[in-house]
Amino acid sequence: MNYYTEVFDDKLHCIDIYQRYPLLKPFVGSDYGTVGPRILLIAESHYLPSESTVHINAESWYSSNEDKLTSKEQRWIHTRGILNKPLKGWQAKGHAIYRHLESALLKAGLPANDSVFRQTAFMNAFQRPAKTGVSIKTTNQDIEIAADTINQVIEALQPEYVVFVSTKAKRALSKRLNHRSVSFHHPASPWWNRKQNKISSKERFIDLISGFWNDKRTDR
Repeated sequence: MNYYTEVFDDKLHCIDIYQRYPLLKPFVGSDYGTVGPRILLIAESHYLPSESTVHINAESWYSSNEDKLTSKEQRWIHTRGILNKPLKGWQAKGHAIYRHLESALLKAGLPANDSVFRQTAFMNAFQRPAKTGVSIKTTNQDIEIAADTINQVIEALQPEYVVFVSTKAKRALSKRLNHRSVSFHHPASPWWNRKQNKISSKERFIDLISGFWNDKRTDR
């Protein structure tokens, strides 16, 4: 069963990086914008297995395509394949971000509907995977391509809200975007639950998403 829609794919496929790596295309929930507001969640990057080397050099990565990846590597960058799971479907250690986001979205009031991500769109900011278990070391090329890709995704999906769940991505890219955005710490990092000024990033995220959701539902 698919919890995502392909109705935006004609526009998304026109984006250069998705022509080279279609598996990187955003997950767009099947109920995106139909019940609540259009919310685009932006995380940091995918990872590739520890033995992979194809992504180490940025210039080489961006001039190549996903046909050069092994089947295992392809699964690791398949955004829709990773997000297309029912509730509590992320058991792998490296999928903590999805478990924590799922929990927070439910607490914010989004309906489960077998998959709470049905209501949102999700993408990674940086279009080159990082080494397993570490944050990506970005180059100027990574940042330029990330900004260009996100702006084109925004044009295609027309989100009402753009929400970074990576302060690293927000710092590098927010001023380059054609849309206002907000940011929170990465849900798999210790900072997600660490309080600053008596409130954690997780709590702020829940409050904000709840506000977005309730405001839109009231309007309807």
